[in-house]
Amino acid sequence: MSVSPIPQPRPGQHQPGDTPAAPAVSRRTRFSGVRGWFGRRLADLDLAATYGWRLTATWIKTVAVISGVLAAVFTAHWIGTTVLDLAHALPWPLPTDPTGLLTTIDKPVRRYLTTHTHALPVTTATAYSTWQAVGALSLLLGFFFRSTGARLTWTAWGAATVAMVWAGTPGPGRQVAAGITLLAWAALSLFALRGLSLLPAAFVHVDVHNQAPPAPQVRAKIHLPKAAPTTHKPYNPPQPPSWN
Repeated sequence: MSVSPIPQPRPGQHQPGDTPAAPAVSRRTRFSGVRGWFGRRLADLDLAATYGWRLTATWIKTVAVISGVLAAVFTAHWIGTTVLDLAHALPWPLPTDPTGLLTTIDKPVRRYLTTHTHALPVTTATAYSTWQAVGALSLLLGFFFRSTGARLTWTAWGAATVAMVWAGTPGPGRQVAAGITLLAWAALSLFALRGLSLLPAAFVHVDVHNQAPPAPQVRAKIHLPKAAPTTHKPYNPPQPPSWN
């Protein structure tokens, strides 16, 4: 009995050159007993649950996107309704004010809003609650998150508050009430505008000149072959014959 040196593949084992079957086809065979449109939809759902979003059918992606948008809309509506209910529960009561400084700021604001909201659909309590909520939120967001939008809102809120105090305070104490409001707003701005600098950013321009190293001087050396030394023998003229 001869044993082949080449290992034989096991049943169900894929060879490196084999091409695996497409996942969609293999998954659809599981629902071969269910025919028609319903069976194809079940195969698409099974394919999406197994292989993720990339191989998900288009109709499943469309349904998922529409469902997400509707959920976001209903969530935003619920949050907005909750915030409005909380706003109607305002105004927030002021803390104990033995010095009367808070009352100097709060009372003219109430008087101004009461006078100028008669012809508006919004009530005085809602306008006053909105004024409190905007100031508190912009202060907190500017302090903790250093948000530019919150800081701009805080600036506009402070200017509007000083204007309402100026308009809602009787003539003799108008300047004093507006000054107290401005100082209080400036003191709270230390927290709302924390880390804000009005100095322009300094840009330091550094010129870096990288000088190339001098090129090495190449001196050509010419080597001429030396000629072999020649031996010059002295010239001896021939001697005349002697007749002696």
